[in-house]
Amino acid sequence: SHREIRLRARPRDAPPPKPRVFRDSSHTRRPLALRPRTKTTLAMAANAALARTSLVPPPSALRAGRAGARASVRAARAVSVRAGVSEITVEKVDLGDCKVRLDVTVPKSIAGAARQECLEGFAEKCSIPGFSYKKGGGRKKADGKLPPADVIINFVGPTEFKQSCVEEMLQRSIPRAMEVVAATALQDSERIDTPFAEMVKLFDNKLAEPSGDVSYSITCEVVPTINWKGDYRKLTVTVTAPGDDTTDAMEAESLFNQQLRQLGTMRVVVDRGLEVGDQVVMDLDAVDSNTGDAIEGIKQEKFSLDTGAAKINLPGLVDGLLGMKTGETKTFPITMPEDWPQAFIRGVQANFTVTIRELFDNEVPDATDDIAEKIFPEATSVEDAKAKILQIQKENTAAMLERITDEALVDALADICDAPLPGSIVEETGRQMYSEQMLNMQMSGNMDMKTVEQLASPEMVEKFLVESKEEIERVVRRTVACEELFRLENIEVTEEEFKAEVVKAKEEFERYGTEYDVQKLVEQAGETIEARKSLEWLRANAEVVVNPPVA
Repeated sequence: SHREIRLRARPRDAPPPKPRVFRDSSHTRRPLALRPRTKTTLAMAANAALARTSLVPPPSALRAGRAGARASVRAARAVSVRAGVSEITVEKVDLGDCKVRLDVTVPKSIAGAARQECLEGFAEKCSIPGFSYKKGGGRKKADGKLPPADVIINFVGPTEFKQSCVEEMLQRSIPRAMEVVAATALQDSERIDTPFAEMVKLFDNKLAEPSGDVSYSITCEVVPTINWKGDYRKLTVTVTAPGDDTTDAMEAESLFNQQLRQLGTMRVVVDRGLEVGDQVVMDLDAVDSNTGDAIEGIKQEKFSLDTGAAKINLPGLVDGLLGMKTGETKTFPITMPEDWPQAFIRGVQANFTVTIRELFDNEVPDATDDIAEKIFPEATSVEDAKAKILQIQKENTAAMLERITDEALVDALADICDAPLPGSIVEETGRQMYSEQMLNMQMSGNMDMKTVEQLASPEMVEKFLVESKEEIERVVRRTVACEELFRLENIEVTEEEFKAEVVKAKEEFERYGTEYDVQKLVEQAGETIEARKSLEWLRANAEVVVNPPVA
């Protein structure tokens, strides 16, 4: 299954879903927020009003009539939306790159009605000495008499009252304004551009009466218009197999030896330096050899490493450690590998400084049938353990080939998908990708929590967004292309398939002990199965050529 971001409008009164990243065959549901977004107090007030009042139709409207909606919206450069006896005027301006600006003009009468609503609301909720006001009148005759405006304003405070008038005006006018782009606006992309303080000035008099019409601007992102540069029904991709019977046998043997080593007895080394096969506990740090700057995410204390392990993801590290004794410190160069998780570190020439804290000799036992079950659960002999490990390896190779094929197919589809990419989705996708990297590192046990927290700093996240922009955009373009394919081919999801995916998602959340929102879970399950269905369609309709593994 795959993760993807949905390009759809926000359902009325529904919380926003977490983005899904259509990237590889892993599909986890463990959201990790890296940092909150900050706004000034006045901007928060304006956009809070926007969030409370935006009226956007449910996702079905986007799927059912996206093309027609686009045409009608493009044609409507300026519209007038009836609001009582007066009109709110909205002019739509195309800014390019999936962005539009709505220039909204609110008549003085509606602004005045917002002010009146604030007067009545404060009068009813505040205990103003000498007055008791109830909307619509109360039991007492005096309950229906509104206190003078200056009394209410002075009691509440002029600044707070004027700001409340602006918020009320926004709540009355924004729903009408958003109707212009309701069918195509991307979820939660709306922002009020006009400074809140500028709108407050229109109520800036003793009685907070609007001095005239109120104008403000909203920008939002819209669903991209997609053009195909080729025929997606005639895709051909070529992939290289990740392994074959020979490589599977070699990998299985390596895994067997690795499991056997874990059964070894550790003995402290005191009379020699480190040799390949030793277990070492060390402190390490690294700096960029060109700039002298520390490389984030490398520094660790009491890091444990089995130098006899089959694979070490940092070539050159063991060579640098050879011969070192307990308590010794050494600095040596390493070129960061091209498959390092953080793209901006790949290929960096680094100087590593290592201090050996403890050194152990691992006395590995002989491989005998009596320890076979410890090497692989339920194995009855060494040969049985090796056979079971080989079977797992073959299954892993097959799954890897499927993932490689899927990625090649969606890349080929994305290559012929010509569409602008909404900036907010690119950014949100990047943040999700980075948070997943941090979570995977933490779960793998290769990094302690302190190091993960350092890598999750706002500065590191922003650096990732900039330096990995091309990769992030590739992921988003895959999503856009696959969603459009799903729509164009009218791919269907049965009720049974949908229910099964919901149950699977629920079980996965519960397995990781993660809290979840039922509505979001249901929506996420739908998106996951749609992504899987799109891939199934691609596999069935595209030509895939598989080359043998590289020697």
